[in-house]
Amino acid sequence: MPAASLRSRPDASSSLPAINPARRALARLNAAAGLLLMVAGGLVTSTASGMAVPDWPLSYGQWLPAMTGGVFYEHGHRMFAAAVGLLILIMAVWTQLEDTRPGVRRLGWWTLALVCGQGVLGGVTVFFNLPALVSAAHATLGQTIFCLLVVMAELVGDGAAAPVGPSARALRPLAVAAAGTLWFQLIAGAIMRHGGTGLSWHLAGAAIAGTTAGAFAASVMLNRREPELAGLAQTLLALLAAQILLGVATADFRTLPAPRADYAMIATATTHLAVGAFLLATTVLLALRVFRLDA
Repeated sequence: MPAASLRSRPDASSSLPAINPARRALARLNAAAGLLLMVAGGLVTSTASGMAVPDWPLSYGQWLPAMTGGVFYEHGHRMFAAAVGLLILIMAVWTQLEDTRPGVRRLGWWTLALVCGQGVLGGVTVFFNLPALVSAAHATLGQTIFCLLVVMAELVGDGAAAPVGPSARALRPLAVAAAGTLWFQLIAGAIMRHGGTGLSWHLAGAAIAGTTAGAFAASVMLNRREPELAGLAQTLLALLAAQILLGVATADFRTLPAPRADYAMIATATTHLAVGAFLLATTVLLALRVFRLDA
């Protein structure tokens, strides 16, 4: 939502925090880096590089091994994860020192704690040879952290000065349902991707989550009291359509000869993961904006 439209409301509160452009830039960088980190993790799975490095946290006992074959994907993912963790640490400390809102300060520390837990889960997947449930939990937590990074970017960016506006209570049940069903669909997809089972559950979940998210976006667009939310709702619908098409595209892989089928699978599966994460984060962001509108 544009900052100007937020601040133009007559009930804007002067007690809301001012926007620090540098911290806003860092928050946006963290969100972008979080998405790229999931793409890197998706490439590890899509290229079957999860056990290319048998030890953790070092790789073959080195900080920088020869970046060839699957090691490029696996160790590259670890290095990028360490860099993202450092950025999140800086954000948590900066927010603690500057932000007056206790909830936002806690969000910074909770995100950092989850990132640390994510690193430990990554180590567990190596030590126990990629157990499906642990790998699925690792994937699920990664997307959850990405959502938190998007929320942080909203709360310290233009949305930091969002005043309390007209009520949008009628949209809230759908907001919760859309975010919740998409999150559970993420779990079903992660289990299928890492365990190789549960296709029927994944398809059923996709139908439920897609219908709910679509209904939420359509309801927001039809709400004339909050027209500035329509743009984000349209983005949600576009991502939903793209995600459905990417899911359908996987059915064509068997018609391609190798290695084209392998390249197509890697590209499409990784894009499917990234768009799914973006879809979930967009839904969470739209839900957050709906909940911040209250009479």
